Order: sequence, then structure tokens, then C-alpha cells
Amino acid sequence: MQKIIMGTLLTCTLAISGKDIAPNTEEVAMAPVLEEKTSSWEHSISIYGWLPSFDGTFNYTIPGDPNDPNDSDKEGESSIADTIDMVFMGSYEARKDKWSFLADAIYLKMSDAQNVSWDVPLVNKTVTAGSEQEFTAWLVSAYGGYNVLDTGSASLDIIGGLRYLSLSLDISVYSNLLNNTPTISPSIELYDGVVGMRGHVDLSKNWYVPYMFDIGAGDSDLTWQGQASIGYRFGWGDVLATYRYIHYEKDDSRLIKDFDMYGPKIGLVFHF
Repeated sequence: MQKIIMGTLLTCTLAISGKDIAPNTEEVAMAPVLEEKTSSWEHSISIYGWLPSFDGTFNYTIPGDPNDPNDSDKEGESSIADTIDMVFMGSYEARKDKWSFLADAIYLKMSDAQNVSWDVPLVNKTVTAGSEQEFTAWLVSAYGGYNVLDTGSASLDIIGGLRYLSLSLDISVYSNLLNNTPTISPSIELYDGVVGMRGHVDLSKNWYVPYMFDIGAGDSDLTWQGQASIGYRFGWGDVLATYRYIHYEKDDSRLIKDFDMYGPKIGLVFHF
């Protein structure tokens, strides 16, 4: 009888204990599963309307008349023509996490002409003279960037990259006293490494201030640019009002001596 009672108690104890120690399959099934999330690339394209102002000087050589031994080559200077025939400006940006890439391009074409005439009483003749200039330029910059500050309302990226400048100048000088019309077409290409910073500061949900500055050298002695904008975010994109300044220096006998391009611009930014 005692053995039967002890066996019954042992069986009940194991049954009760087994309920507590059995694995809870319902709780295991409800355990959260952690998934690694990675951000995707964000892209934007900007198109600008810009009518910049220019300051600068070109060095060039006017070839002499090969048939006249007394007419040798002459050194000259020309201010940049200021009548814009065509201008295009746009940029592309890609961003993922802290890394970014930015490409910016400007193309412009300008032309100008000067004419003068005067009467010479001694020879009873009117002398006319003048010149025509056509100036074209490509300015292309490419940067890689890394974000070092992001508070949600402000950001700062350190950037580095390469800037390419291509300039060509066609000058024709004419006069009714010249047998030949001298024409020169100097050109130059400059590659410069640049470093700088870019970012933005939010003023409100929609209003913000983007900024950018870089400086460098290479084929040129010095080049730098700076720009600051006031922007407004719409559902379809952003509108920017910007002031931009670009500067070049080149202290040798090549075409460009100094070059400044600056002024306000209006842009549209599309995100995708």
C-alpha cells in the first residue's frame, strides 16, 4: 500500500513539473525577427537659369603679315566679351547614407564686336577698323563627399574632386588699310584638384539654405568658387535662388590671365 501511494505521488509530481519545463512553442513563434535595413540611393537633378557677369583678361599674340618683314607678331590683351549668346547650367547628385557624388556643368558662348572710323583730311579718306570676338567655355566639376554632420535640421559634407575648364577665343581684326585680316584662335584646358564643403541649414519645414565652397589648384595657380542659396521645398521639387562666384588665376604666358564669373541664378531641383 505504501509503495502504491509513493508511486502515485511521484507520477503527479513529474506531470506537474513537466508542464513548467516543456518548451513554450507559442512564445518562440512570437519572438521578433530582426532584419537588416539598408538605405537606397537618392538622386536629384538641378537645372539653372543664369546670366552671369564677367571680369577677366586674355593674353594672346596677333600674327604679323608674313609678306612684310617689318610687321612682326604682337602681344595683346583682350577683355572678355560680355554679350551672351547661349548658356546652360545643370547638376546631378547621388547620395546613399553618408556618401555622396555631385557633378556640375556650365556651358556658355559669348560674342562682341567693336567698330571705329575716322576721316583723314590729308588723304581724303575714311579709315575704318574693328574687331570681332567669340568666346566659348566649358566648366565641369565632379566631387565625392562624406557627411560629417547631420542634426536633422543641418548637414555638412566634406568634398573633394576635380574641376575642368576649357576656354577658346576667336578674334578677328580688320581695317580697310590692311591687306590681310589677322585672325587668332587661342584655347586652353585646365585641370585642377579641389577640396571644400557643402551642406544646408533648415529654416523651417519648407525653407532652407544650401551652401557650398571649394578651393584648389593644378594647371591653374588658384581656383575657387562659392555659392549660397535660399530654397523652398514643394511636393514636386525645390526652387532655389542662388548667388555664385567662380574665380581663376593663371600667371604665365598662356591664354588666360584671370577670370571671374559671378551673379544670381534661379534653379529647379527634381528628386527621385
